[in-house]
Amino acid sequence: MKLDHLYVSGLGTYLPERMSSRRAVELGLYDELLMLDSGVTGTLVAGDTPPVEMAVSAAREALERADQDPAAIDLLVHACVLQPGPEMWYPGGYIARELGTGHLPVFEVRQGCNGMLAALELAAGQLALDSSRTTALLTTSDNAGSAKFDRWRGYGPGTVVGDAGSALLLDTAGGFAQVRSINHLLMPELEALHRGAEPLFGGQARETVDMVERARHFGRSGTSLAEVNETIAKWQGEVARRSLDEAGLGVDDIAKAIYVNQGQYLVEQYFLEPLSLSESTSSWDFGRTVGHLGASDHVVALDHLVTTGQLQPGDHVLLAGAAPGFVVSSAVLTIGATASWAI
Repeated sequence: MKLDHLYVSGLGTYLPERMSSRRAVELGLYDELLMLDSGVTGTLVAGDTPPVEMAVSAAREALERADQDPAAIDLLVHACVLQPGPEMWYPGGYIARELGTGHLPVFEVRQGCNGMLAALELAAGQLALDSSRTTALLTTSDNAGSAKFDRWRGYGPGTVVGDAGSALLLDTAGGFAQVRSINHLLMPELEALHRGAEPLFGGQARETVDMVERARHFGRSGTSLAEVNETIAKWQGEVARRSLDEAGLGVDDIAKAIYVNQGQYLVEQYFLEPLSLSESTSSWDFGRTVGHLGASDHVVALDHLVTTGQLQPGDHVLLAGAAPGFVVSSAVLTIGATASWAI
Protein backbone atom coordinates (compact mmCIF):
# COMPACT_ATOMS: atom_id res chain seq x y z
CA MET A 1 0.00 0.00 0.00
CA LYS A 2 1.54 3.25 -1.16
CA LEU A 3 1.00 6.10 1.29
CA ASP A 4 0.97 9.87 1.01
CA HIS A 5 0.85 12.51 3.73
CA LEU A 6 1.50 10.21 6.67
CA TYR A 7 4.33 11.01 9.06
CA VAL A 8 5.91 9.86 12.31
CA SER A 9 6.00 12.79 14.74
CA GLY A 10 6.93 11.01 17.96
CA LEU A 11 8.51 7.84 19.36
CA GLY A 12 8.58 6.59 22.92
CA THR A 13 9.93 3.55 24.74
CA TYR A 14 9.91 1.91 28.14
CA LEU A 15 12.99 -0.29 28.53
CA PRO A 16 13.42 -2.18 31.83
CA GLU A 17 16.67 -3.51 33.24
CA ARG A 18 18.81 -5.77 31.08
CA MET A 19 19.97 -9.27 32.02
CA SER A 20 23.00 -10.51 30.14
CA SER A 21 22.93 -13.91 28.46
CA ARG A 22 26.07 -14.82 30.38
CA ARG A 23 24.27 -14.16 33.67
CA ALA A 24 21.33 -16.28 32.53
CA VAL A 25 23.74 -19.15 31.77
CA GLU A 26 25.27 -18.81 35.24
CA LEU A 27 21.79 -19.01 36.79
CA GLY A 28 20.90 -22.10 34.76
CA LEU A 29 18.24 -20.26 32.76
CA TYR A 30 20.01 -20.46 29.41
CA ASP A 31 22.40 -22.83 27.67
CA GLU A 32 25.87 -21.63 26.70
CA LEU A 33 25.75 -23.41 23.35
CA LEU A 34 22.50 -21.65 22.47
CA MET A 35 23.98 -18.33 23.58
CA LEU A 36 27.07 -18.72 21.43
CA ASP A 37 25.06 -19.99 18.47
CA SER A 38 22.54 -17.15 18.49
CA GLY A 39 24.84 -14.24 19.28
CA VAL A 40 22.16 -12.73 21.55
CA THR A 41 24.01 -11.06 24.44
CA GLY A 42 21.10 -10.16 26.71
CA THR A 43 17.46 -9.26 27.09
CA LEU A 44 15.23 -6.86 29.04
CA VAL A 45 13.38 -8.10 32.12
CA ALA A 46 10.59 -6.02 33.67
CA GLY A 47 9.90 -8.05 36.79
CA ASP A 48 6.36 -7.41 38.05
CA THR A 49 5.76 -4.25 36.01
CA PRO A 50 2.35 -4.59 34.30
CA PRO A 51 2.58 -4.42 30.49
CA VAL A 52 -0.06 -1.71 30.27
CA GLU A 53 2.02 0.57 32.53
CA MET A 54 4.96 0.17 30.16
CA ALA A 55 2.71 1.17 27.25
CA VAL A 56 1.49 4.27 29.10
CA SER A 57 5.05 5.35 29.93
CA ALA A 58 6.16 4.92 26.32
CA ALA A 59 3.11 6.81 25.06
CA ARG A 60 3.78 9.73 27.38
CA GLU A 61 7.31 10.00 26.06
CA ALA A 62 6.13 9.93 22.43
CA LEU A 63 3.50 12.61 23.08
CA GLU A 64 5.94 14.82 24.97
CA ARG A 65 8.57 14.56 22.27
CA ALA A 66 6.01 15.53 19.62
CA ASP A 67 4.57 18.30 21.82
CA GLN A 68 1.18 16.70 21.28
CA ASP A 69 -1.82 17.22 23.58
CA PRO A 70 -3.22 13.76 24.47
CA ALA A 71 -6.74 15.16 24.37
CA ALA A 72 -6.26 16.00 20.67
CA ILE A 73 -5.39 12.45 19.60
CA ASP A 74 -7.92 11.14 17.06
CA LEU A 75 -7.22 7.40 17.20
CA LEU A 76 -5.55 4.88 19.53
CA VAL A 77 -4.38 1.42 18.46
CA HIS A 78 -2.82 -0.97 20.97
CA ALA A 79 -1.00 -4.16 20.04
CA CYS A 80 0.16 -7.00 22.26
CA VAL A 81 1.49 -10.53 21.88
CA LEU A 82 0.56 -11.98 25.28
CA GLN A 83 -2.62 -11.59 27.32
CA PRO A 84 -2.14 -8.08 28.80
CA GLY A 85 -4.14 -8.51 32.01
CA PRO A 86 -7.33 -10.11 33.35
CA GLU A 87 -9.47 -12.12 30.95
CA MET A 88 -12.40 -10.13 29.49
CA TRP A 89 -10.47 -6.89 30.03
CA TYR A 90 -8.90 -4.79 27.32
CA PRO A 91 -6.07 -2.30 27.77
CA GLY A 92 -7.18 0.44 25.38
CA GLY A 93 -9.48 2.11 27.88
CA TYR A 94 -6.82 2.05 30.59
CA ILE A 95 -4.23 3.63 28.31
CA ALA A 96 -6.66 6.33 27.14
CA ARG A 97 -7.74 7.15 30.70
CA GLU A 98 -4.19 7.34 32.02
CA LEU A 99 -3.10 9.59 29.15
CA GLY A 100 -6.20 11.79 29.30
CA THR A 101 -7.18 11.34 25.67
CA GLY A 102 -10.92 11.71 26.16
CA HIS A 103 -13.40 9.98 23.87
CA LEU A 104 -11.87 8.52 20.72
CA PRO A 105 -11.92 5.34 18.60
CA VAL A 106 -9.72 2.57 20.04
CA PHE A 107 -8.64 -0.68 18.40
CA GLU A 108 -6.68 -3.63 19.73
CA VAL A 109 -4.42 -5.64 17.40
CA ARG A 110 -3.42 -9.23 18.16
CA GLN A 111 -1.01 -10.17 15.38
CA GLY A 112 1.94 -11.35 17.41
CA CYS A 113 5.28 -9.63 17.04
CA ASN A 114 4.02 -8.03 13.81
CA GLY A 115 1.56 -6.07 15.94
CA MET A 116 2.96 -2.57 15.51
CA LEU A 117 3.33 -2.87 11.76
CA ALA A 118 -0.26 -4.17 11.61
CA ALA A 119 -1.35 -1.25 13.81
CA LEU A 120 0.45 1.12 11.46
CA GLU A 121 -1.40 -0.28 8.46
CA LEU A 122 -4.74 -0.13 10.26
CA ALA A 123 -4.17 3.46 11.40
CA ALA A 124 -3.00 4.53 7.94
CA GLY A 125 -6.28 3.33 6.47
CA GLN A 126 -8.37 5.04 9.15
CA LEU A 127 -6.61 8.38 8.70
CA ALA A 128 -6.84 8.17 4.91
CA LEU A 129 -10.58 7.47 4.97
CA ASP A 130 -11.51 10.29 7.37
CA SER A 131 -9.90 13.66 6.75
CA SER A 132 -11.18 14.96 10.09
CA ARG A 133 -8.71 12.63 11.83
CA THR A 134 -5.10 13.78 11.70
CA THR A 135 -3.30 11.93 14.52
CA ALA A 136 -3.05 8.33 15.69
CA LEU A 137 -1.19 6.93 18.68
CA LEU A 138 0.09 3.35 18.38
CA THR A 139 1.19 1.52 21.52
CA THR A 140 2.41 -1.95 22.43
CA SER A 141 3.83 -3.71 25.47
CA ASP A 142 4.46 -7.19 26.81
CA ASN A 143 5.89 -8.84 29.92
CA ALA A 144 6.99 -12.45 29.41
CA GLY A 145 7.70 -13.01 33.10
CA SER A 146 4.77 -15.36 33.69
CA ALA A 147 5.52 -18.91 34.79
CA LYS A 148 3.79 -20.02 31.58
CA PHE A 149 6.73 -18.78 29.53
CA ASP A 150 10.43 -19.59 29.36
CA ARG A 151 11.94 -16.48 27.83
CA TRP A 152 15.36 -18.12 27.36
CA ARG A 153 14.50 -21.53 25.92
CA GLY A 154 10.77 -21.72 25.18
CA TYR A 155 10.64 -19.92 21.84
CA GLY A 156 13.20 -21.88 19.90
CA PRO A 157 16.92 -21.60 19.20
CA GLY A 158 17.91 -18.05 18.35
CA THR A 159 15.00 -16.39 20.12
CA VAL A 160 15.28 -14.86 23.59
CA VAL A 161 12.20 -12.91 24.64
CA GLY A 162 12.40 -9.59 26.46
CA ASP A 163 9.95 -7.12 28.00
CA ALA A 164 9.29 -3.58 26.80
CA GLY A 165 6.75 -0.94 25.90
CA SER A 166 6.84 1.36 22.90
CA ALA A 167 4.74 3.99 21.19
CA LEU A 168 4.62 5.68 17.80
CA LEU A 169 2.68 8.85 17.00
CA LEU A 170 1.37 9.36 13.47
CA ASP A 171 0.37 12.73 12.03
CA THR A 172 -0.98 13.61 8.59
CA ALA A 173 0.33 17.19 8.85
CA GLY A 174 4.01 16.38 9.27
CA GLY A 175 6.78 14.83 11.35
CA PHE A 176 10.44 13.91 11.31
CA ALA A 177 9.84 10.85 9.09
CA GLN A 178 7.42 10.06 6.28
CA VAL A 179 5.73 6.66 5.98
CA ARG A 180 6.07 5.81 2.30
CA SER A 181 4.48 2.35 2.09
CA ILE A 182 3.38 -0.63 4.12
CA ASN A 183 2.37 -4.19 3.23
CA HIS A 184 1.77 -7.55 4.82
CA LEU A 185 0.59 -10.96 3.70
CA LEU A 186 -0.36 -14.30 5.17
CA MET A 187 0.97 -17.79 4.43
CA PRO A 188 -1.89 -20.01 5.65
CA GLU A 189 0.05 -23.18 4.84
CA LEU A 190 2.24 -22.40 7.86
CA GLU A 191 -0.62 -21.66 10.26
CA ALA A 192 -0.03 -24.79 12.35
CA LEU A 193 3.68 -24.06 12.81
CA HIS A 194 2.95 -22.20 16.04
CA ARG A 195 -0.14 -24.23 17.03
CA GLY A 196 1.26 -27.73 17.10
CA ALA A 197 -1.03 -30.21 18.82
CA GLU A 198 -2.67 -27.62 21.07
CA PRO A 199 -6.49 -27.87 21.23
CA LEU A 200 -8.47 -25.05 19.65
CA PHE A 201 -10.94 -24.98 22.52
CA GLY A 202 -11.34 -26.38 26.00
CA GLY A 203 -9.21 -26.86 29.05
CA GLN A 204 -6.70 -29.40 27.76
CA ALA A 205 -4.00 -26.90 26.80
CA ARG A 206 -0.51 -27.26 28.29
CA GLU A 207 0.25 -25.28 31.42
CA THR A 208 3.35 -23.83 29.77
CA VAL A 209 3.87 -22.42 26.29
CA ASP A 210 6.43 -24.48 24.37
CA MET A 211 6.88 -23.11 20.87
CA VAL A 212 9.71 -25.57 20.21
CA GLU A 213 7.44 -28.58 20.67
CA ARG A 214 4.76 -26.96 18.50
CA ALA A 215 7.23 -26.53 15.66
CA ARG A 216 8.44 -30.12 16.06
CA HIS A 217 4.85 -31.38 15.86
CA PHE A 218 4.33 -29.39 12.68
CA GLY A 219 7.53 -30.85 11.24
CA ARG A 220 6.21 -34.34 11.82
CA SER A 221 3.26 -33.54 9.53
CA GLY A 222 5.48 -33.80 6.46
CA THR A 223 6.80 -30.27 5.99
CA SER A 224 10.49 -30.09 6.74
CA LEU A 225 12.13 -27.23 8.62
CA ALA A 226 14.13 -26.44 5.49
CA GLU A 227 10.90 -26.03 3.50
CA VAL A 228 9.46 -23.79 6.22
CA ASN A 229 12.54 -21.60 6.22
CA GLU A 230 12.57 -21.34 2.43
CA THR A 231 8.91 -20.33 2.36
CA ILE A 232 9.35 -17.65 5.01
CA ALA A 233 12.46 -16.22 3.35
CA LYS A 234 10.81 -16.17 -0.07
CA TRP A 235 7.73 -14.26 1.02
CA GLN A 236 9.62 -11.99 3.42
CA GLY A 237 11.71 -10.88 0.48
CA GLU A 238 8.64 -10.50 -1.76
CA VAL A 239 6.73 -8.28 0.64
CA ALA A 240 9.79 -6.13 1.34
CA ARG A 241 10.42 -5.59 -2.36
CA ARG A 242 6.77 -4.66 -2.81
CA SER A 243 7.05 -1.89 -0.22
CA LEU A 244 10.29 -0.65 -1.76
CA ASP A 245 8.76 -0.61 -5.23
CA GLU A 246 5.76 1.38 -4.01
CA ALA A 247 8.13 3.88 -2.40
CA GLY A 248 10.04 4.17 -5.68
CA LEU A 249 13.19 2.75 -4.09
CA GLY A 250 15.54 -0.15 -4.51
CA VAL A 251 17.48 -2.25 -2.03
CA ASP A 252 20.59 -0.15 -2.62
CA ASP A 253 18.71 2.94 -1.41
CA ILE A 254 18.23 1.55 2.11
CA ALA A 255 20.29 3.26 4.80
CA LYS A 256 19.07 1.04 7.65
CA ALA A 257 16.99 -2.13 7.81
CA ILE A 258 15.10 -3.12 10.96
CA TYR A 259 14.01 -6.71 11.55
CA VAL A 260 12.81 -8.85 14.44
CA ASN A 261 15.45 -9.17 17.19
CA GLN A 262 16.48 -12.79 16.76
CA GLY A 263 19.68 -14.78 16.47
CA GLN A 264 22.17 -13.79 13.81
CA TYR A 265 21.56 -16.81 11.59
CA LEU A 266 17.78 -16.27 11.65
CA VAL A 267 18.09 -12.61 10.68
CA GLU A 268 20.40 -13.57 7.85
CA GLN A 269 18.27 -16.43 6.57
CA TYR A 270 14.86 -14.77 6.74
CA PHE A 271 15.74 -11.17 5.94
CA LEU A 272 19.26 -10.23 4.89
CA GLU A 273 19.96 -12.99 2.35
CA PRO A 274 16.64 -12.75 0.42
CA LEU A 275 17.31 -9.04 -0.13
CA SER A 276 21.11 -9.23 -0.45
CA LEU A 277 21.45 -6.82 2.47
CA SER A 278 24.62 -6.51 4.53
CA GLU A 279 24.55 -7.13 8.26
CA SER A 280 25.99 -3.64 8.82
CA THR A 281 22.82 -2.16 7.31
CA SER A 282 20.60 -4.06 9.73
CA SER A 283 19.63 -3.31 13.32
CA TRP A 284 20.86 -6.72 14.51
CA ASP A 285 23.91 -5.39 16.35
CA PHE A 286 21.56 -3.43 18.62
CA GLY A 287 18.77 -6.02 18.71
CA ARG A 288 21.10 -8.73 19.97
CA THR A 289 21.63 -6.73 23.18
CA VAL A 290 17.95 -6.36 24.14
CA GLY A 291 16.30 -9.55 22.92
CA HIS A 292 13.05 -10.07 21.03
CA LEU A 293 10.69 -7.47 22.54
CA GLY A 294 7.41 -8.77 21.18
CA ALA A 295 5.80 -6.16 18.93
CA SER A 296 8.18 -3.44 20.20
CA ASP A 297 11.24 -4.52 18.19
CA HIS A 298 10.71 -2.13 15.29
CA VAL A 299 9.87 0.98 17.31
CA VAL A 300 12.62 0.42 19.89
CA ALA A 301 15.23 -0.07 17.16
CA LEU A 302 13.97 2.95 15.21
CA ASP A 303 14.09 5.09 18.34
CA HIS A 304 17.64 3.89 19.03
CA LEU A 305 18.78 4.79 15.52
CA VAL A 306 17.05 8.19 15.60
CA THR A 307 18.16 9.12 19.12
CA THR A 308 21.81 8.18 18.56
CA GLY A 309 22.02 10.11 15.29
CA GLN A 310 22.49 7.07 13.06
CA LEU A 311 19.73 8.27 10.73
CA GLN A 312 20.04 11.53 8.83
CA PRO A 313 17.57 13.53 6.71
CA GLY A 314 17.16 11.80 3.37
CA ASP A 315 17.85 8.31 4.73
CA HIS A 316 15.42 5.52 3.85
CA VAL A 317 14.56 2.86 6.43
CA LEU A 318 13.10 -0.57 5.71
CA LEU A 319 11.15 -2.24 8.51
CA ALA A 320 10.24 -5.91 8.13
CA GLY A 321 8.85 -8.57 10.40
CA ALA A 322 7.08 -11.87 10.77
CA ALA A 323 4.60 -13.41 13.18
CA PRO A 324 2.65 -16.62 13.82
CA GLY A 325 -0.19 -17.13 11.43
CA PHE A 326 2.09 -17.03 9.40
CA VAL A 327 2.47 -13.32 8.55
CA VAL A 328 5.28 -11.36 6.94
CA SER A 329 5.28 -7.59 6.66
CA SER A 330 7.27 -4.54 5.63
CA ALA A 331 7.18 -0.75 5.69
CA VAL A 332 9.38 2.01 4.30
CA LEU A 333 10.13 5.31 6.04
CA THR A 334 12.09 8.30 4.82
CA ILE A 335 13.76 10.57 7.38
CA GLY A 336 12.88 14.18 6.64
CA ALA A 337 14.43 15.98 9.59
CA THR A 338 16.53 15.42 12.68
CA ALA A 339 14.27 14.53 15.61
CA SER A 340 14.21 17.14 18.36
CA TRP A 341 15.35 14.62 20.98
CA ALA A 342 18.25 13.18 18.95
CA ILE A 343 21.65 13.35 20.63
